[in-house]
Amino acid sequence: MNTAYTPDPSRPHLVPLGTDPDSGAPVFLDWETTPNLTIAAKPGYGTTSLIRLIAAHTVATGGTATVIDGWNVEYEELAGVPGLDIAYEPPEIEDVVRSYIGDIEDRLRAVAEDPDLVADRRVLAVDGLATLWHNAKQDEDHDLLWALTDLKRIVLTGRAAGVHLVTDIDAAIAVQLLDELLRSATATLTLGTADHDLARLLGTDPLLARPRAGSAIWRTPGDQGRRLDLAHLTAEQAHALALGTLHR
Repeated sequence: MNTAYTPDPSRPHLVPLGTDPDSGAPVFLDWETTPNLTIAAKPGYGTTSLIRLIAAHTVATGGTATVIDGWNVEYEELAGVPGLDIAYEPPEIEDVVRSYIGDIEDRLRAVAEDPDLVADRRVLAVDGLATLWHNAKQDEDHDLLWALTDLKRIVLTGRAAGVHLVTDIDAAIAVQLLDELLRSATATLTLGTADHDLARLLGTDPLLARPRAGSAIWRTPGDQGRRLDLAHLTAEQAHALALGTLHR
């Protein structure tokens, strides 16, 4: 499904992911109830398009976003968009993760002093986590490994601070980073065929029909998933959305 839309400024926490294939009703990622998202997909199955959509929507609705691009080629069209940063190299990535964790701690202290304080939404998206992890281990880059491991802290503490994590994942990374506590705070989109072990690790029913091209299995904490026809933004549409110029 190719999507062009104007976000509802009164509901910035709702990110349109696609539609229910049976009813045609829109399906949203709701940051207030599902504060983090894991995307399980092989390269070429639509992860980058989804991350473009989420990052652009965040900026278009008044928040800020950073995309960590483990592939180094995917997000050039979003470079220079106000409120949206792209990180490529290990030192940049380490700085970004430290910055987000530090911001969470600052926000939580501020909320403790003033419970009515509302901060702008921040989203950190990682595309190519498995590649980054593999390269860091191969290069014995312990600083980068620590930074990638610290993504757990965003999942566990970011929600109360208005900070959210979106990341792609594979079975090897799921073993390293996911446990029952993390699954309870993370929604999952499975694009294409996931092996049985990965489905189990993500909490998705492995017996669900494999999603066809352009669809996914959508699982929120507490359920085992359902089919979803995915929204899709081209690079040009994502750029226009982030700048507030994309209309129905």
